[in-house]
Amino acid sequence: MLIVPLSGKISWRNPPWITIALILINCFVFFLFQSGDDERYREAMSLYFGSDLAHIELSAYLAHLEATTGDRKFIALRNQEKIDQQTLFELYRKMQRDRDFLEKLYSDEIIRPRHEQYGTWKQLRSGYEQRLSGITSHRYGFIPARMTLLTAFTYMFLHGSFMHLLGNMVFLWLVGCVIETGWGRKAYAATYVVTGLSAVGLYALVSMGSHIPLVGASGAVSGLIGAYTVSYGKSRIKVFYSLGFYFDYIKVRAILLLPAWIAVELLQWLFGQDSGVAYMAHVGGLAGGALLAFFNLKFLGMVDQEVFAEAPKERVHVLQNRVASLMEDLKMDEARKTLQQILENDPDNRSALYRLYQIDKLTPQSPAFHATASRLLVHLSSEKADHEALHGICQEYFRLSKPPRLHPDILLRLSRVFAASGHFGEAEKLAAFVLEKAPNSEMLPSALLALGRAYMGNGMAQKGRQCLLVLSRRFPDSLESGTAKGLLKAGHKN
Repeated sequence: MLIVPLSGKISWRNPPWITIALILINCFVFFLFQSGDDERYREAMSLYFGSDLAHIELSAYLAHLEATTGDRKFIALRNQEKIDQQTLFELYRKMQRDRDFLEKLYSDEIIRPRHEQYGTWKQLRSGYEQRLSGITSHRYGFIPARMTLLTAFTYMFLHGSFMHLLGNMVFLWLVGCVIETGWGRKAYAATYVVTGLSAVGLYALVSMGSHIPLVGASGAVSGLIGAYTVSYGKSRIKVFYSLGFYFDYIKVRAILLLPAWIAVELLQWLFGQDSGVAYMAHVGGLAGGALLAFFNLKFLGMVDQEVFAEAPKERVHVLQNRVASLMEDLKMDEARKTLQQILENDPDNRSALYRLYQIDKLTPQSPAFHATASRLLVHLSSEKADHEALHGICQEYFRLSKPPRLHPDILLRLSRVFAASGHFGEAEKLAAFVLEKAPNSEMLPSALLALGRAYMGNGMAQKGRQCLLVLSRRFPDSLESGTAKGLLKAGHKN
């Protein structure tokens, strides 16, 4: 069963740089340093199975199994004249994990110097190991029988195949972005490395003496999954699951995923040890990540619990669909409440403002109608808005409202927009209305100046001079009045 977490808030204003860097490093290592590993591995295997080396060592290993474990599956091979390649390779991998046999083999206790085959074996074994040393995954992968501090770090940036790399990078992106966003970059980077070490630590304990190299970021990624489930255990997150022929997604609490992941890895380790997958490294990573997350929650408190909050745009889209349905069913009160929720998340959502206006204009005497009309008109009067739509809404508002209740500053803002867009009659009416009802408005001088300039710039000099004269006489001490006098003087000379 595949369990993949789908939730997470990623903001490109604050990109997950560490996750991106880790993915690039893993890809860089694979495509540059490991580019010839497949060919080098095939050459090494061809030498091993194409020479007497396989016959010498595997025959000795079968004798060892017969004397020590009684493994019937492989002991029976001693009586077969011909063994297929797949079975030989399975026997080889089993030998590579047998610590007791390999220790004796390398110390010349299996094939002894007095044996007739000893010289041939030594020569072939030396050539085979030389071929292996040229493979990046063997040189820098973690081999429990020859463990080093360097390979405990380098193994997590190596991969056995492109599909191995792709799978790990997909999981790293899905889970890593959440942890990086929720924990912060420094804590996240440290967690990746530490969980990679915890993964290799448990693997070393259960695979002590193995000569099969461990490679891959899956241990560290499993650690991030462990941290993910403990950090956001109470959050209900979307989870995609597949049972081979059937797939779907459900919402579950994150903490329930941790025992599910660990159980799956342990079962696969118990019943699929010949698969070549390091299941115990996954378990080590999961446990390490879970412990780090517990410590973080308990003592550091560096976990952003809002990381799974629904993204505003996503929420707005859902609410907009709901509004359309409610309006079709004429459930206007519910639609109005939903529109207000949209505007809380997206205050400049024109569609929501327009729909709210359409609902509120059904009751033009209500305070809500005037408040919504004011908000919509201010939005439509912005530089990037549709001023023709503004003109239509404004005319409709003044027709429905008795009397209009727009703030003088809004009226003057509309006057300036109408003057600039060529609707001079409406611009003049609005300015005159404010001049009569709110003559002390601070925005009035600039509105009159803008209207006067617009008139004069469009060949209506007489109208323009009238506006500028009103401005200079009613507001003689304003800065705009000085500008108006200069324009009048220049116009008189002309």
